[in-house]
Amino acid sequence: MSTHILIVDDEQPIRESLCGLFEDEGFIVSTSASGEEAVARFRKHPADCIFLDIWMPGIDGLETMARIKQIDANVPVIMMSGHATIDTAVRATRQGAFDFIEKPFSSDKLLILLRNAVEKRRLAIENLDLKFESKRNCPSLIGQSKAVADVNKHINKVAASGVMAFVLGEHGTGKSVAARLLHEGSPRSNGSFISFNSTSVNNLSWELFGFEKGAFAGALQTQRGRLEAAHMGTMFFEEIADLDIETQLELLKVTEKRRFMRLGNATPIPCDVRLVMSTLSDPVTLLKEGRIAKPLYDRLSTAVIHMPRLKDRSEDIPQLLTFLAAEQAKSLGGDPVQFDEEVIQKLQQYDWPGNVRELRNYVERCHILCPGLHLTLQTMLPLDGTTNFSTSFATVPDDSVLLDGFHDARKRFEHSYIAHHLEKNNWNVSKTATDIGMERSQLHRKIKSYNLMPDTK
Repeated sequence: MSTHILIVDDEQPIRESLCGLFEDEGFIVSTSASGEEAVARFRKHPADCIFLDIWMPGIDGLETMARIKQIDANVPVIMMSGHATIDTAVRATRQGAFDFIEKPFSSDKLLILLRNAVEKRRLAIENLDLKFESKRNCPSLIGQSKAVADVNKHINKVAASGVMAFVLGEHGTGKSVAARLLHEGSPRSNGSFISFNSTSVNNLSWELFGFEKGAFAGALQTQRGRLEAAHMGTMFFEEIADLDIETQLELLKVTEKRRFMRLGNATPIPCDVRLVMSTLSDPVTLLKEGRIAKPLYDRLSTAVIHMPRLKDRSEDIPQLLTFLAAEQAKSLGGDPVQFDEEVIQKLQQYDWPGNVRELRNYVERCHILCPGLHLTLQTMLPLDGTTNFSTSFATVPDDSVLLDGFHDARKRFEHSYIAHHLEKNNWNVSKTATDIGMERSQLHRKIKSYNLMPDTK
């Protein structure tokens, strides 16, 4: 889309000169002879950048800018004047002007200013779009069960409070999702959300607090810590028991004093951060075992969120299957896998020890090996995570399929899968197509593609 420039000046030669210069560079240009006219024009046809004379009859440039900023606070305004003082330039800048330029103009300087202003505008819009996309794509707890409704309600209350939070639950119940929702629902949502797993770092102190160049042998440059990156945001620790007691107390001190020091630098660094921590274990047991610092435990226990197990909200499985199947199709390509009602009932009866994470992995396997198919009790994949399907198929791909690329592995599986069901149905193509949830014409194409023929022995 072309960039729209608005020129506001009571002198017609100035308007015409600038209009010609900017149009020659490919910009769309509008002009106004007064502040009042400029405000009315901008309200109907917003511009990407405004060149605004500071001295004009009627309302002056500063008042015009103030009124335009009420419509769009982020539009860059470049003030112009032929007889301005330093004080005027400072006032204009303080009131929100992007820059100030004196007449007579240098064409090169005008174009540089314009491009800088337009680029700043573009980045601002892009940043807003990214923030919107981040919020739009923020993970959520899928389901309409009472368990999900209750935990969502609790998360919303805790999020708004701004206090530290403790998220408890088994593997795969969505503790990280809950932490992200706590961040997005809080006044800190415009800040960073930093997720931290201490088992993946070599030096916990350096990673959290950072260090200065030369602080130790090998410190060739200054490194910001994760806490500094999380300033004015939220920091989520995936397992509190993986943090030693000394580090836990240091983190608590940071939240109380709102500052910390990098290794090798005695100057305090501001750090206003909200801590959210989780654990798989019973926190009372961890406290008794000395794996949680008592002062930190006391702070965290004021806001505890218990994530429900999937088997305790099995009524959410149909909705989760639809969501996860669409997610895999978007990620890996192809059509979403579908599940017969009897398959869904069987999945609801399963315990799901790995909770939603295990269900996601199962749907991913289904999508990779049976893309776009309608799975029935006869064609569904085993729930134990095996991939040889020996309990389901007479003809199966051998273990070497695991060494193939994704597309080759899928082709080998499809060959064995279709051959098995054709043999099972005595090569009745119509019945086989119905069994495996495939269009008859598509099955014929697959048979021809894989050169499948009945065994005549």
